[in-house]
Amino acid sequence: MRDTVQGAASAAGGGVAAYVLGYVFTYVLSGTSIQESDLNQIIEALGKDGAAWKIVGWVFYNAHGVTTTLTLDIPLIGRTEVVNYIAQGDALSAVLYVIPPALLLGAGLFAARMAEADELGDALKIGPAVAIGYLPLALLGVFLFTITVDSSSGGPTLVPAIGLAGLVYPLVFGTIGAAVATVWQ
Repeated sequence: MRDTVQGAASAAGGGVAAYVLGYVFTYVLSGTSIQESDLNQIIEALGKDGAAWKIVGWVFYNAHGVTTTLTLDIPLIGRTEVVNYIAQGDALSAVLYVIPPALLLGAGLFAARMAEADELGDALKIGPAVAIGYLPLALLGVFLFTITVDSSSGGPTLVPAIGLAGLVYPLVFGTIGAAVATVWQ
C-alpha cells in the first residue's frame, strides 16, 4: 500500500462522490414521477413551489432504508406518519435500493486502487474512510431536504439518516468495495 492518508483522502472523496451521484441518479430515475405526484401537487398548492427536488431527497434516503417523517399539524386531524415511498408506492422502482450500495462499493474500490492496497488489512483501514465524506452530507441532507409548510413538515428521519445512511451504509459497503479491490488485483 502506498499511503494510508492518501487512501483515506481518496475514500472520503469517493464518499462525497457517491452521495452526490446517488442523489443525481435518484433524481433521474424518480424525478418525473415525483413532480407529477399528488404529494408534490399538494405541497405546491400550499405555496412551496419547486419542492420536488426535496422530495427526491426523501426518496434517496428511503433507498438507504431511512424513513420519511411527515408531521401534519392541523387541528383535529394532525398526526405524524413515518413512510418509505419506494416500499409503499408503485410509481417508484425498487432499483433505487441498489444505487447507494453500488456507488459506495465503487467508492471503496476506487480508494483501495488509488492507495494501491494489496492486503485485506489495508482494505479494512481504507474502506471505512468512505464514511468521512458520506456522513457529513447525509447529515446536511436531512436539513436540506426538509419541507416546512406553516407548522407541518416532512423530511428524512434524523437518527436513521445519521446511523443508517451516514454510517452503516458507507462503513459496510465502502469496506466491501475496498476488500474486493485487494482480492481482485
